[in-house]
Amino acid sequence: MSHALNLLRLPIMTMALLTLALLASPSDSIAQSGERWYQVEVTLFLHETGNFDEENWLQEEAYFAVPGNARALSSMLDVLTLTDWDQLADAPLALANSEGAEAPVQQRNADEAFRLPDLSRDAFLQLPVEQHDFRQTNQALERASGYRVLYHAAWRQPMTQASRATPIIINGGRQFGETAHELQGSLRLFFNRNETRVVLESALWFNQFAGENITRRIPVQSSRDMRSNEFHYLDHPVVGILVQVFPYEVPPAVSLANPQF
Repeated sequence: MSHALNLLRLPIMTMALLTLALLASPSDSIAQSGERWYQVEVTLFLHETGNFDEENWLQEEAYFAVPGNARALSSMLDVLTLTDWDQLADAPLALANSEGAEAPVQQRNADEAFRLPDLSRDAFLQLPVEQHDFRQTNQALERASGYRVLYHAAWRQPMTQASRATPIIINGGRQFGETAHELQGSLRLFFNRNETRVVLESALWFNQFAGENITRRIPVQSSRDMRSNEFHYLDHPVVGILVQVFPYEVPPAVSLANPQF
């Protein structure tokens, strides 16, 4: 929280009001007791020297759709989209999503208080770079000929069975037009049946363009049962996936009677 407040350089009175709102407002994204949480980090990269024509890529429409219950990761910087900090008490706003036009700022109901993101306790919130483990790996990919990083993010989330898992919307690589990206689709993480492994399931596709028109879509469909605390690589002729998950212990909620700053 202090990082965000320093970043925004809010007046003291506004800072105090936001602090009270943060402490007093419950959120569906905050950890609940009994949940098993994991920290996730993912890098998606392109094999630029691969032969994209060596396979006959299936073009079934089911491969190129984002599930209706998918969501994009949130960002601490989303609070910068608020247009009028002086009117928070009268018209509190929800956090915007970090994926641009497809996830606009949303208006909260009048009886809902504004709250800042909580890096330690909110699910599906992008972690700052100092909490990333893949920095050197990504730099090595970018320096090497034939590879290009399309997407990278780290976040925390409660892990559930597949039927209740929330897919993460992915938009990565170069952007063409208002909403089209080279890499699109979703990732889903969930427990296997015995809850002994975390499963990563990709439902992605890579777009090739001529101007702003998509000329071909290459599906990137894969699934992997993963041990935690291990580095995993999912191979594909076009898009490689690097992923790591490890258990995360959610800290207790801050009490209004004894706030920690």
